[in-house]
Amino acid sequence: MKYIPKKDLEYHTNFEDQIISEEWQESDLEDQSLQNYKAKAEYYVRQHKDDIVIAKLRTNRPLTKEDVDSLEAILWQKIGTKQDYEAEYGSKPLGEFVREIVGLDMNAAKEAFADYLNGTTMDSRQIYFVNQIVEYIVRNGMMKDLSVLQEAPFTDQGSVVEIFTDLSVWQGIRKVIDEINTNAVA
Repeated sequence: MKYIPKKDLEYHTNFEDQIISEEWQESDLEDQSLQNYKAKAEYYVRQHKDDIVIAKLRTNRPLTKEDVDSLEAILWQKIGTKQDYEAEYGSKPLGEFVREIVGLDMNAAKEAFADYLNGTTMDSRQIYFVNQIVEYIVRNGMMKDLSVLQEAPFTDQGSVVEIFTDLSVWQGIRKVIDEINTNAVA
């Protein structure tokens, strides 16, 4: 039709459609991107950030036994099975899985590092370093592998040893990182 020269001509057509089949399959109507367990679980977690357990993980509050049970019910009964989870994620703790998807709330991360960011005697390089840790944890949910501290942007102002000549300050920061990681384990 687009190749017909445009004139004030009018064309009428009378085609008859032939219906070959009227089969209806429910599975064709479902979202195919949600067929595997990994996609379903990640989709659920992203869509339910305000769920009590997921919100606790986002705000760095420790989980109770009931919270863990609730998370297991969601991921191991509602979305799939424990075997599905283990096939995709191995023995990764449930809280760690959720935290990696939703990250950590910026306010919760800053609150965890408040002793080092507010009113301390840290210099600008140390404050920059702690802020980089905060941003990393907010984005990734936790910092399990401390070897990332030996890469940019952490090393932009110097290495950990160069920046923290007083190791007690570094040990305190390390303790906060460990507490954040521990709160994600379920």
